[in-house]
Amino acid sequence: MLRVVSYNIHGGKDLFWRNRLDEMAETLSALDADIIGLQEVHQNERFGYQADYLAERLQAHYAYAPSVKIGRGAYGNMLLTRLPLIHSSSQLLQSKKEPRSLLRAAVKWEEKRVNVWVTHCSLDRKSRFSQWRFLADAISPRCHEPLILLGDFNSPAVSFAPHLRDCARETNRHQLSTLVPFAKRVDFVFASAAWEVAEYKVVHVRWSDHYPVLVTLTPAQRPIPAG
Repeated sequence: MLRVVSYNIHGGKDLFWRNRLDEMAETLSALDADIIGLQEVHQNERFGYQADYLAERLQAHYAYAPSVKIGRGAYGNMLLTRLPLIHSSSQLLQSKKEPRSLLRAAVKWEEKRVNVWVTHCSLDRKSRFSQWRFLADAISPRCHEPLILLGDFNSPAVSFAPHLRDCARETNRHQLSTLVPFAKRVDFVFASAAWEVAEYKVVHVRWSDHYPVLVTLTPAQRPIPAG
């Protein structure tokens, strides 16, 4: 089984802007995930080198995708993994307002290459739709490979069918909110047909303005088309 987490950490602060990075690290450690995708992670002098800190606390390899420049550092997306990290790259996504990025990585799991993409889409509707189209085009040639796409998509209406399946819908848990305190699901884990979804869980800790999402995947015995 492969345990995957997506979590928007809100720059390490809760809904009332109190520092909660230590509590977040404790929660992530307790979830015992193989792959963790994080959004809104600081890696700069002004707000702290949170990527370095979390990697050290969890004793994990990490890759980072800067979205916004802050001094000589950045603010962006992150992948943490205890698996061998084979490859990582980042690119900025088209956005009218705050810059957004896509982190592409590959890890080795049970002698297989697993592609893991982490992103955080725009609040602006036009930019968000443009980013979704870009992601769909990028996913299409890889949809028959072991691929996981996760992140904060800033909308409950996102879909990458038929190429990827929504892990919450696969387990009939798509009505669960991932936002604090709003009843809205904007954080997603999508998986290609190479996977079956064994478990989907929203972890109700209020360290951020989002809840962590935990998904357990198993290799599909007979891969079926996503949809």
